[in-house]
Amino acid sequence: MMLENKHLHTHRVTVNAYLIRNGKFLLLKRTTDPKIWVPPGGRLKIDEDPVKGLIREVKEETGLDIEVIAPVNTWFGRWKDTWLLSIDYLTYATAGQLTLSSEHNHSYWISLEELENGYPVKLNDRLGFGLADFKLAWKLNLIHTSDPID
Repeated sequence: MMLENKHLHTHRVTVNAYLIRNGKFLLLKRTTDPKIWVPPGGRLKIDEDPVKGLIREVKEETGLDIEVIAPVNTWFGRWKDTWLLSIDYLTYATAGQLTLSSEHNHSYWISLEELENGYPVKLNDRLGFGLADFKLAWKLNLIHTSDPID
C-alpha cells in the first residue's frame, strides 16, 4: 500500500551533542520543565539533515562552533505528546565563546569523574541523560583521540 501523502511524518527527530572541550563535557540547565541538566541539542526542522541540524542547534543554544565526530547513541520513545527519535553525537568545540540562549540559565563544563561523583551537577537519568550515556561518549572520545596504529 502506497501512502498518498509522501510528507506524512510518524515522529520528530532530536539531536544532542556530547560536547567536549579540554576533557570536559558541556551541560546546560533547562529553563522549562523538566528543569534538568542536559547536553546541548534540540528538535530538527522537517527534513533537516541531522548533522547540520545539530551544528545549528548547538550554535543557537551556546554560541559555539562544533566538529561532529560520530553518533554515540540513539533513543526512541514517547516524550509528552510526541514520538521522538533522538540521535546523540560525540562533538568537539572548535570556536566561539559560550553564550546561553533563553532555553538555558546555567552551564557547566564537567569531567566524567565529577559526573560519576554526582557533584556539582547531578544527572536525572529517569528524565534525561544518564551517567552510562556520558561513559559511552567518553569511550568513543578515547578511541577517536588515541594514536592510530600504523
